[in-house]
Amino acid sequence: MQQVWTCPGLTLARIHPYSGFASEIIRSYVRKDRRIQPNSPQTAAVRGPYRPSRPFLIALALCGLSGALLLTPASGIATPPITTIAHVARPTTTVLPAPGPLDSAALEREVLTRYRQRPLASLLGRHTRQQGVANRIARAIVKEAQRLQIAPSLLTGVLLTENPQLDADTVSNAGAVGLMQVMHFHAGEFDCGSDDLAQVEANICHGARVFGQYLRRTGDVRRALLRYNGCVASTNTPNCHRYPAKVLRVAHQVRQQILMYPPSRPAVDSAWIATLPTIKVISGD
Repeated sequence: MQQVWTCPGLTLARIHPYSGFASEIIRSYVRKDRRIQPNSPQTAAVRGPYRPSRPFLIALALCGLSGALLLTPASGIATPPITTIAHVARPTTTVLPAPGPLDSAALEREVLTRYRQRPLASLLGRHTRQQGVANRIARAIVKEAQRLQIAPSLLTGVLLTENPQLDADTVSNAGAVGLMQVMHFHAGEFDCGSDDLAQVEANICHGARVFGQYLRRTGDVRRALLRYNGCVASTNTPNCHRYPAKVLRVAHQVRQQILMYPPSRPAVDSAWIATLPTIKVISGD
């Protein structure tokens, strides 16, 4: 069976439907009959990129200029001077307040809290060859000073002034016994565990309690030291009024040695410690 195909611009032809030649003729006709649409990509490729017209660009520029004039404030904007800007640009330096005076008593407590009796034992070891005795004395002083809220360096100053050789068995002409030269009538007066004044811990306990009593009664360290030395009317001991200054001087040296512990501390600390004021107060200089 044959079909009749009519195409614009072509003469009529009778083509067999199964003929390959008929299919080729149809495809050729479709390609020739296509039309390019106005907004198709092919049209844009032919025309090239879109360029606005010159009048449109002029109108757009005038609109932008008008908007800028409307947004501009009526009054001028204040501009800081150059010197002010330069001053702000410079980096600022924070000036810290000058540190106040250091509390040497607090530093002493801190060292003894950290190292316990070892700083005192190291110091007292220079006064005796018996290191075990020096350690017992140091431990007892720290214990009694903490109990009475007295600086350990002050109690050590009293002990070294009374008995610099650390002879626990010594007895003075007035009957004072042991390390802190406690009078025999004080034995057993306090809860010290023993009334043997020749025993290291008992002697330091009694001596510290006697001094603590005098301190509470007088409220003054110098007067308490005078009473401890028996210098009430300046008759028992010649020049006994010098006793407080001597004890405080020794106590100051003891505190310096405590603050220099351990021995590996830098030498610069030694120069600073030498400038510390002399001990004037008991528990909080």
